[in-house]
Amino acid sequence: MNCYDCATSDGNAAAVAICRNCGAALCDRHAWSAPQTVVRVAGVGQSTLPEPARRIVCTVCRGATQLA
Repeated sequence: MNCYDCATSDGNAAAVAICRNCGAALCDRHAWSAPQTVVRVAGVGQSTLPEPARRIVCTVCRGATQLA
């Protein structure tokens, strides 16, 4: 699978990730990773996990959601 953003700009790069929001395939140049807090319902116990998960999005979705 190839990167969608590279393909639309006459490039060709192998995809290494999929955007969490729109599902576009991404190369390492167009993928952006950010930590995401994992929340679980635990009654009266701990509701957030101590280690954050990864959230990978494309540059378009990053700009649309203002995750910077």
